[in-house]
Amino acid sequence: TDDGIFISCENSNLASLSVAFINLASLNVPIEELHLKRCKIRNLFGTLLHKLSVKRLYVLDTPIASIREHAFYGINDTLLELHLVKSELDGFPGDALKILGHLKVLNIDGHRIENLPKGVFGGMTFDGSLEKMHIVNGPLSDMGQDIFMSFKKIRTLDISGNRLVSLKKGQFKGLREAEILDLSHNNLTKLDASHVSDLTKMTWINVSHNALTEITRGTFARNAVLRVLNMAFNNIKKIDSNTFRGMRFLRRLYLHDNMISDVGRGTFGSVTRIGTIDLARNRIKKVDYQMFFQLNYVEIINLAENEIVEIQKDSFKDLYLTHINISYNRLETIEPKSFINCANMTVLDLSHNLIKSIPRNAFDETTYASEWILTHNLLTNMSQIPLSNMTGLRVLNASYNNIIDIPKNTFPKLYELHTIDVAHNNISHIYNAVFQNLLSLRILNLSNNALEKIGPSTFGTLHTLLEMDLSNNYLKDITRGALAKISGLRFLHMAHNKLEKIFQIPISL
Repeated sequence: TDDGIFISCENSNLASLSVAFINLASLNVPIEELHLKRCKIRNLFGTLLHKLSVKRLYVLDTPIASIREHAFYGINDTLLELHLVKSELDGFPGDALKILGHLKVLNIDGHRIENLPKGVFGGMTFDGSLEKMHIVNGPLSDMGQDIFMSFKKIRTLDISGNRLVSLKKGQFKGLREAEILDLSHNNLTKLDASHVSDLTKMTWINVSHNALTEITRGTFARNAVLRVLNMAFNNIKKIDSNTFRGMRFLRRLYLHDNMISDVGRGTFGSVTRIGTIDLARNRIKKVDYQMFFQLNYVEIINLAENEIVEIQKDSFKDLYLTHINISYNRLETIEPKSFINCANMTVLDLSHNLIKSIPRNAFDETTYASEWILTHNLLTNMSQIPLSNMTGLRVLNASYNNIIDIPKNTFPKLYELHTIDVAHNNISHIYNAVFQNLLSLRILNLSNNALEKIGPSTFGTLHTLLEMDLSNNYLKDITRGALAKISGLRFLHMAHNKLEKIFQIPISL
């Protein structure tokens, strides 16, 4: 590029590289990136880099165990990023790195460092320039107190993939500009305010894949601008109204894959700007009264793969454009008025449950979903699905149930509904012209059912229908003109039936 050249050296050694770099230096060309891959270097020393001008140095898959004090002399005035990936360093190479006064990114990924003692970063000339530090994927189990004190400009600190069991009080003291903290994939058993209260500008924290058993009260009270909190894959058992107090800017909350069985009333009352609540794969037994109440900005509520058996009255209230996922539970009971003023839910997923019927007043007159998924339940009749208030419904999927009948007045005038999927049921009877009210219907899937006969008025006039699937039924008799009035049909699937004579094909086919 105009900024410099990109150099990659593979399977080499110090002697060969020294000759190559002397020739390279004679060209007096700046090096944008220098990659040393799978080289046979265990001890990095000497004048290897002394005459080069390198901005970003990557040492990859090279078994470096030590770096001598003056190894980076020469590039210390130009080096902005240093990446040591899959090395065998057993201690932080402070003596070698301290002269890198312009360093902005330090990435030590894959190492053998077990301890970062107090004072390990003392004397570093890059303490005023470093913006990102990654010490990840190694056996690090202990860090001294206040070791990050001198790094005034760090914005990202990543210590994931290590073996940390505990943090010291004021562990991150001095990191006043830090915005991102990643402590995931460790063995932490406790996290409280004494550990993170100094990170007043932190917007993103990841402590997933640890051994945390609780969210201590007031842990993030001082982190007033926190927007993303990821505590997935831990052993947290409960959350309540004190858990998130003070976190008024929180947008994304990930608590999936924990052991949460108790969600206290008003738990999310203090995080009114929340956008994502992910509680999948926990042990929640019920969706309690006003559990999700007046969360005006929430976009995703994920309660999949819990042990939910009931949704109580007023559980979901005053939500807008929300994707609600309650699939793969044991849901049997949905109380009347469970969903109040939940306008235009983007998706309501109640699939893979034990639902036999849904009360007509489970949804109030202002509540509707754009896509409603009811697959893999125990429904036996389409009248058990209350559609009277679903004015904005576009997709209805009730496949894989035990539905045997689509009775009269199943569908009110739903002007947006374009797809109905009731495949893999036991439907044997469809009331005459039951689909007539659906003025936008495009796709109708009735495959894998028990239909034997289609009369002249079963479907009636469906001008908008483009695709109909009647395959895998027991159809013997289709009245000659039964499908003739479906004047816009483009695809008709009739395979695997028992037809003995052909019917009148719609003119559009």
